[in-house]
Parts: sequence; C-alpha cells; structure tokens
Amino acid sequence: MVLAFTLRTLSSRDFKVYSFINKKPILFCLSIALLLFYHIPLFLCLNQNKKLFLLNTFHLNSTMSAFGKFVVVMAVVMLAISLDKASAGDPDMLQDVCVADLTNSLTVNGYLCKKNFSEIDFSSMAIAKAGATNNTFGSLVTGANVMKVPGLNTLGVSMARIDYAPGGINPPHTHPRATEMIFVLEGELDVGFITTSNVLITKHIVKGEVFAFPRGLVHFQQNNGDVPAAVVAGFNSQLPGTQSIATTLFASSPTVPDSVLTKTFQVGTKEIQKIKSRLAPKK
Repeated sequence: MVLAFTLRTLSSRDFKVYSFINKKPILFCLSIALLLFYHIPLFLCLNQNKKLFLLNTFHLNSTMSAFGKFVVVMAVVMLAISLDKASAGDPDMLQDVCVADLTNSLTVNGYLCKKNFSEIDFSSMAIAKAGATNNTFGSLVTGANVMKVPGLNTLGVSMARIDYAPGGINPPHTHPRATEMIFVLEGELDVGFITTSNVLITKHIVKGEVFAFPRGLVHFQQNNGDVPAAVVAGFNSQLPGTQSIATTLFASSPTVPDSVLTKTFQVGTKEIQKIKSRLAPKK
C-alpha cells in the first residue's frame, strides 16, 4: 500500500489529505514545499502500522501568502515524520554488513563494526548438537545470536536451539526485543503464551510443527512426554534478550525485598525464602 497525500490546487477553498500506509520510511518529504507551489499531486511514503489514516479537512484561503503556504506544508511534513518515528522498528542498515567487534568495550545500540571480517563471522555450529539438560528445569537454551555469529550485527535476526529432558520445562519468560517462532525437531511439547488481558493461548505441538510467541508476552514450553524433545527458534532481533519470570523475581542481585514478594503473591516470608533458596545461582 502506498501512502498518497492528494492535494487539490491551492486556488480551491480546501483540500483533503488521504494517506494509505506503506511499511517503508518517509520519502520525498522535503520536496513537498516546492511541488505544492506548482499545484500538482504529491506522493509520500509513510509507516503507520498498516492502518488507514485520514487527516481532517484543511481550509486554505486562495489568497494565502507564499510564507503561509510554506508553514502549512512544513506542518504536514513534520506530522508525517513524527508518525513515522512513532511506529518505526529497528533502523535500516546503512551498509551491506556491520560485523560486530566483540572485543571493543565501546557499544552503541548494537556493536561497533570491525574493519576486517571473513566468512567465519557469518557461520557457527553453536546449535548443531543437543545441549545438556541435567539441570533444575530439565532444559537448555543454546543461542545463535550476535554473540556467537558476529555477522548478525544490525541484521535483526537470530536463532536458538532448546533441548528438553522428559518432564523438562523452559519456564515462563519473555523476550523484550523480539517475537519468537519455534520449529519442533524432535518430540512433542505443550506450549503457550499469556496475553496482556490474562488470556492463556496454549497448544500441544508435535514434530514438524511451528508455533509463534508474540514479542514481549510471557510464554513457556514443557515436555510432558517420556522422550527428549528439541526445537529450533527464530527471532527478529540479533539479541532478543530473555527475562525469566521466576529467576527475575526470586534470584535477582540484589534480591527483591521479601516484603514486595509476600505482598505480591499473598504468601508468608518463609515461602518466599524457600523459593529464593531453590532458585539461587549455584556457587
């Protein structure tokens, strides 16, 4: 869909601005000032979450001065820019590649580009083998993100492998920077996510099936079968981040005060301390 600002000639009493949404950034905004004075249709591209957007009718006096017309035009331009920024995702790349310099202590929103790179920076065997699941939760997440594949820097994509022992669980957690989609390699899983309206969306998935978890929503996967299971996960972020609900609340450093947790979960201090002791990092 293309966003089109359709402007009738300035000699008319008014004009209407209709915009249809495009997922590309704003183009030609600054040219509107010049084109307007020639009374020809103008076309801009605007990102507005793929929704129809209608501006109110503007009333322009045919005798408006050139400066007045310019002010109106610039107001429309600034509105378009502000709408685009409000709905924008990760910025577009400014070069073909920007291989992460993981040795540099200076970071921006991502990593600095290193000068010299090779095919090795775009390849990894990080998720080729099953991970060890002999831990508290009976699961292990192995990432193939920018930390393992430096060439992913600025590309907005990464993967992970998750292995589950029988009865294992990838406990409730969120990815603040990415939507996740999993593909079942082996076994079967019970998976689900919870919406912000506290609605549980859950499904039993089998080998060969995919399932998506929306960005930022609490979700989980559990292997209730008698055999191991494994999935490959894809993310629309080079480093999606993971925040486990249980460990965030009960194993943070410094710890969340017991008074906060007892009030939140409506239990006593002993129960809170018991959970903290079980989730505390192994020394």
